Amino acid sequence: MKDCRISCYSLFLLICALPLNADYRLVQGPDPADPMQVHIFELDNGLLAYLSENREEPRFYAEIAVRAGSKHDPPEATGIAHYLEHMLFKGTDNLGVLDYERERPHLDRIVALYEEHYAQSDPEKRREIYNSINAEAQLAAEFAIPNEIDRLYAAMGAKGLNAHTWKEETVYKVDLPANRLAQWARIEAERFSNPVFRLFQTELETVYEEKNRSMDNKGRVIRTAVAERLYKVHPYRNATLGSVEHLKNPSLKRMYEFYRTYYVPNNMAILISGDIDIEETIDLIDAEFSIWNEGELPRERSWNEDRIEQVERVEVFYEGEEYVLLAFRTAPRNDKDTETLQVLDMILDNSVAGLININLNQRQKVRQAGSYPWLHNDYGAQYLWGVPKEGQSLREVEELLIEQIELIKEGRFDDWIIPAIITDFKKNQKKKLEGNDSRVGLMRDSFLSHEDWKHAVGALQRMEKLEKKDIVLAARRYFGDGYVAGYRRDGQPDLPDIEKPPLDKIEIDPARQSAFFDSLIRMPYQEIEPVFVVPGRDYEIRELRTGIKVYYAENPLNDLFSFKISVDVGSLAERRLNVARKYLDKSGTDRLSPDELKKEWYKLGTDFSIHVGDHETTVTIAGLDENFGTSLALLMEFLQRPAAEDAVLEELVRIILKERADARKDNRTISRALYQYNRWGDQSYFRRMPSNAELQELRGPELHGLIGGLLTYEHALSYTGSLTSKELLDHLGQSYPLKGQLQPPPPYQVLKTRLSAANETYFFDKEMAQALVRIESGDGPYDEGLRPFIQLYNEYFAGGMAGVVFQELREARALAYSAGARYLHGKRKAEPGLMVGAVACQADKTMEAVEVFLDLIDHPPVSEERFDAARQALLNDYRTSRFGFRQVLGAVRTWERQEVPIDPRAKRFEELQRSSLEAMLGFHREHIQNRPRLISIVGDRSKIDLEELARHGSIVELDLEDIFGF
Repeated sequence: MKDCRISCYSLFLLICALPLNADYRLVQGPDPADPMQVHIFELDNGLLAYLSENREEPRFYAEIAVRAGSKHDPPEATGIAHYLEHMLFKGTDNLGVLDYERERPHLDRIVALYEEHYAQSDPEKRREIYNSINAEAQLAAEFAIPNEIDRLYAAMGAKGLNAHTWKEETVYKVDLPANRLAQWARIEAERFSNPVFRLFQTELETVYEEKNRSMDNKGRVIRTAVAERLYKVHPYRNATLGSVEHLKNPSLKRMYEFYRTYYVPNNMAILISGDIDIEETIDLIDAEFSIWNEGELPRERSWNEDRIEQVERVEVFYEGEEYVLLAFRTAPRNDKDTETLQVLDMILDNSVAGLININLNQRQKVRQAGSYPWLHNDYGAQYLWGVPKEGQSLREVEELLIEQIELIKEGRFDDWIIPAIITDFKKNQKKKLEGNDSRVGLMRDSFLSHEDWKHAVGALQRMEKLEKKDIVLAARRYFGDGYVAGYRRDGQPDLPDIEKPPLDKIEIDPARQSAFFDSLIRMPYQEIEPVFVVPGRDYEIRELRTGIKVYYAENPLNDLFSFKISVDVGSLAERRLNVARKYLDKSGTDRLSPDELKKEWYKLGTDFSIHVGDHETTVTIAGLDENFGTSLALLMEFLQRPAAEDAVLEELVRIILKERADARKDNRTISRALYQYNRWGDQSYFRRMPSNAELQELRGPELHGLIGGLLTYEHALSYTGSLTSKELLDHLGQSYPLKGQLQPPPPYQVLKTRLSAANETYFFDKEMAQALVRIESGDGPYDEGLRPFIQLYNEYFAGGMAGVVFQELREARALAYSAGARYLHGKRKAEPGLMVGAVACQADKTMEAVEVFLDLIDHPPVSEERFDAARQALLNDYRTSRFGFRQVLGAVRTWERQEVPIDPRAKRFEELQRSSLEAMLGFHREHIQNRPRLISIVGDRSKIDLEELARHGSIVELDLEDIFGF
């Protein structure tokens, strides 16, 4: 095994390589009231560092946040903040390039050409300029190393490398092993010091594909329309992705100006939670990031919106489900009313017992409804939304939503709900403290809103002091007669007609690496040894009685439990189970009405849910351990003695029928139905669910009996919490009485992928901005011996941004924003493997995307360097990833079903260390290469050349009756 201990000489070299330290000060030390014990430092250049130790696993999660988002976009160039987010993955003058001095003249020329293109209105001249850009881009690409940042991070065992842009923020994030903190600091300090916006032409098309995706997103369509009315002058009205006009006419000059203006250390923060030492980490941050130069920030603009005096209406069209979205302007997120408004929102909708939940959803006054707040720095907004039933108008749904607001203004809500909401917030806060990403999210929100951390920590204490009168006053203050009402009506939207531009492929050589890459990889680090699951130490298995196993894992962090009943009966064995699940959600017990039951769950602080899969149904409760016994007793009462009036089922059936009618118009649902039908035929979920006629013949007692009847089968119980295993068994002995002998579950039904002699395409014609493409092929049953090769192949072929699929489809050809592929192994021993590729692309790019994807699956580029990086990434993951206490039992049950030893990762880890490129390619040849593909495409036939597509196999055009069984 490689010895990575730091020698004295290596340590001397490392110290000499670091920039000279500047200085920093502790802005805020740990507070006794702060469970995260956050330390906040400020460097001399103004950069803030929020640091919190969390020793649960040998990893850390880091974000770099910039107080700059779409609010700061130039009005003539919306989308620039988001464009810039993408470009900061392209490298610097040292990173992502072989020879910057030779690359630079071409990049300078590209910047100038884009300015000419930006100023030119004549279409023919614009095409000429674009051709010149294309030519220069090819010359510049000779020196570029695409995705070198991603490759570096992948080699170090990174997870979740990503970024996001929103109204007032751009945030860069990554999760890394704890022994890579020094490398992370070096990369990020370099990344933001002198970024170079290379490979812009392909990224431009990628960002536009993201815009295409948003235009096919029903939620974004209505939210964008409402925002344009809610804010008349404030840039909150602008889509973060930018307008179509601006996206297709970008300015690199303005992008560099945006970077120089806002990406300065006194406008940024580093936020880290994980297995770190605070003092060592701030010293490292000071050493690396002090090279950033403080900048003079522009004066923060203000926009004054006139008060909305009356209802302002806006309509959009989108095929399928109709929807109403109401928006009231409220207070900014640092306002004294912020906590009051958050509690008010929960009184409206807490998913269980809010006014909307009980009065509208539980009583089926609408198909579905809810609310949510958006709190930004300048203005806040409260949104209420609803989906109508068959024959119900959007205006009627709007009036029902407004009635719930009026109830709050009149103080007509129960006194118990405010303390119950505070308990809910406390419970969620405890859950957030379990994960590094959510811990960082809390710190990030404080930084972005310019909120003192002590003030942020005290939010729950301030909420505890709220009284009913405070909520009523806030409702009367912010919810007057003026609001925006957005209606999304069933109809075809107007989509812009955008053609695929001429774009030459960028050649990607995975053997290329910069001197910076080489220096980073050679930095010394202390290796971490893997830790695997041990029976008796990490979990226990007991037998409650014959046919019922109890799986137990301790929660060492807090008093939150989760309890799950798992029965090997799913929708394959009983087609009515999903309907029964929905019916149970609208039911009470013979003691409690449906409304009373929901309120009882919420008072206890307990979440209840049922999930029905193909092969298994799970019933879950989760909440506070002090209420576990009461919650378990209530669960058993509910499962064994459910009750509902006949009218409840009649209304539910009408709602389901309307949901099904809308599903037949929804592009994502159509895509799932199409590829499942292509894969499984009549065994597709959408083909085997009860027909509309069968649905109307169902009766309440039989549906209640289906759920309660699950407990007559042998099953498993899983508990994770702070109770001891003895205390758990005592509770089960009191509240889990099951009589009689339990029957074995029905035989496991294996769903086998349809075999085809040659490539075959199932095509569904639908007018959309994008085409949704799926490419699949089946394989044999689960084989534990193949797992290391499957993992290597998945990491090599589709391992995030550094994988073959992402680089070839997105980086090299700009064919899609999202493209992915994986070999999916069976979750049970009998379950077959499945090779899946998926891409969403502009409709006129479909032919090229399919052609390239098929070739990549059969003939992936072979690179020893890429393989070594994939193997190293997996080994690092094994060394540093731990199954948290909440994940252990799920993993154990999966291993049991796959009939492998516990913990099989120990052997996989050993085999990965001995693996070779040839062994991985052998797996590819035997299980993936040259197999007939099942291709499923949902897209606009007028923009897709089906005759050309037929070169890759026969095409079968299908309609709704083929893919849906209702």
